[in-house]
Amino acid sequence: MAEARSFRATLINAGPSRTCIAIWPEMQKSPDPSPVAWFSALLLSESFAALQWQASYEYVWSNTGKLFSDKVVSVAQRLAPSGTAPAVRLEQKGTGYQLVPFTPTHEMASDSMVIETSADIPSGGLTVGINIEIAAGIGQPGNAVSVIEAQPNLSYSWTIGETYYAGYGAISPSQYDPSALKLQTPLRLDFGSTGEIVVMLDSRNVLMQLDSAEAAELIASGRFGLCPTFFEPMADN
Repeated sequence: MAEARSFRATLINAGPSRTCIAIWPEMQKSPDPSPVAWFSALLLSESFAALQWQASYEYVWSNTGKLFSDKVVSVAQRLAPSGTAPAVRLEQKGTGYQLVPFTPTHEMASDSMVIETSADIPSGGLTVGINIEIAAGIGQPGNAVSVIEAQPNLSYSWTIGETYYAGYGAISPSQYDPSALKLQTPLRLDFGSTGEIVVMLDSRNVLMQLDSAEAAELIASGRFGLCPTFFEPMADN
């Protein structure tokens, strides 16, 4: 895989009440296109928070049971791909399950991630997927960026090289297909050549991307305080 690229996102809440601003990646190709809230920061009114990361990928699985909208994915195991064993297999191990690295018989593309499942995997009880780990920087992301319910004796493939989106509302980290996102058009983020973006929710509850000069002026004005970000689920008021 290509060398990990560095990213930075500053999130500003200029709205009248506290809310979550969430970021999620959409992969070039994934077996389930439903969004997963990779990062979600609960921001007080007139506050901001920053997130900084490198795109470092890992395989994950979770004992979620059936996937449905707003389900939170809690990962049981993480495993980074290696050059000698770029794919993984989820198989039964004693009374539990484990991701095991292996080398496929066919050549994998350099931008692919593959998870196979063994024949003893239960149908509809487990979830497999991939995550972007914050290898360096600040922030506390969720447990996955793309997941799918695992079925026995199958192979799932992802193509990395993601596009990032942002949304807002009552969204928890690692929430699968958040209901809040169904009521809005997601904001597609453009990191450009610098890898830095600023996202603001304005007083009309409109989400927008600012240029760096606008963001610097807002933050320098003293109007917005650095918010200690909260990552617990946000209940609707």
